[in-house]
Amino acid sequence: MLGNSIGDMVKCWEAMNNNLRLQLGNIRASFQKSFYEVEHAHVSPFYGYLRGSVSRAALRRIAEELLRVDYVGTNRQICGCTLRTSYGLPCACELGRYRLGGIPIPIDVVYVHWRKLTMEVELEVGEDDGSEVDMTSAMDELWRRFRLLDVIGKRALKSRVCELAYPTMTTLCPPPEKIKTKGGVKKKGKKPADYDVYRDPSYHEYVDKASQSSQRQSQPSQTSKKIKLSKKQPQFILQFPNHIRSYIEDVVNVESDGNCGFRVIASLHGYGEDGLPMIRRELGLEIIDKDRSTLYDKLFSNRLSEVRESLMIESFGSQPPEKWMSIPDMGYLIANRYNVVLVCLGNPCTTFFPMTSSHSPNVSIYCIGFVNHNHWVQVNMKEGFPLPPVTLDLKKFHSHIATTWMLGFVGRMQHWQLLTPVLA
Repeated sequence: MLGNSIGDMVKCWEAMNNNLRLQLGNIRASFQKSFYEVEHAHVSPFYGYLRGSVSRAALRRIAEELLRVDYVGTNRQICGCTLRTSYGLPCACELGRYRLGGIPIPIDVVYVHWRKLTMEVELEVGEDDGSEVDMTSAMDELWRRFRLLDVIGKRALKSRVCELAYPTMTTLCPPPEKIKTKGGVKKKGKKPADYDVYRDPSYHEYVDKASQSSQRQSQPSQTSKKIKLSKKQPQFILQFPNHIRSYIEDVVNVESDGNCGFRVIASLHGYGEDGLPMIRRELGLEIIDKDRSTLYDKLFSNRLSEVRESLMIESFGSQPPEKWMSIPDMGYLIANRYNVVLVCLGNPCTTFFPMTSSHSPNVSIYCIGFVNHNHWVQVNMKEGFPLPPVTLDLKKFHSHIATTWMLGFVGRMQHWQLLTPVLA
């Protein structure tokens, strides 16, 4: 900007001033990015308290330090705590303790320098009259706008407010199943494999389809073409019942370290496999929830403390059998906590519905499989696959409004019952 070294004082001052203005603009732009933009590495609920409140430069350093947790654990001597002493940011051993407990990183452990996302000068002690931090008028205006909006606008505004009020709740959700909107035949002589509209077929359609399927079973050459095993994990698919294999698209394996069941649920829920401590923590909070304490007293009886202890771990790495995910105990907790339908393929195959809420048409269905007598895997199913029966305890202890879940999926559950005796 100076151009050369022979300018006068005015020219030099203008060049320096322009340079400082550009720097100031870049700094303000970086603050805005820290407020509103979230990098992919920071979408985990583990960063929930920090997103929008801490600079992205600090979040990148924390993300890099988090990679050391796998071999540092919670050991201070191995860690060295360099990031804590040099930058005022949580080091690997601190992050290890938060991760082990399934606790999001508290904002208080980040030095105030990384939390200052404004160029405004801080007021001296005694100068603040409260007007700088008063939100009364802003909240009144927010309520006024909310009342004027239509239903769609209210939902959008509520979603944005919830992101600020509940920062640890993830906005991620499992990818929706592919909906076939076109039922026409693209090639001559080729018939659509599935129904041409997205709905739960009537019972008579299940009967017709099962009848056709049973006829195909009598022709080995056709059967071998219909059931296509996954190229990735065929050894797992072969362990599931014969009549459900044709509905399996793929099986996703996870690390077998005693946390496999929680890894699968974390992956399905959008936390990623490494989010398993948060799943353990949230299920631990679920079992002590006051609104459902009576329900769990009935379900677990004198085993309540045992089920709760199985969710608590003291170290990383492999876990003993008493810390593994057990069904049906964890099935009730998962369905209730996340308001999802959980399908377990194994021996026996079971479906878990939420026991205290009413049926939702857009509910997520998590499907997991138990293989090798000691390992859980994620099972990706085709749209509209049959659902296995529920447990006797779920029928016995569910609330009145939860009956709508079984009514809403009665067709798919009848389809399962119809296939079992025909194809067994």
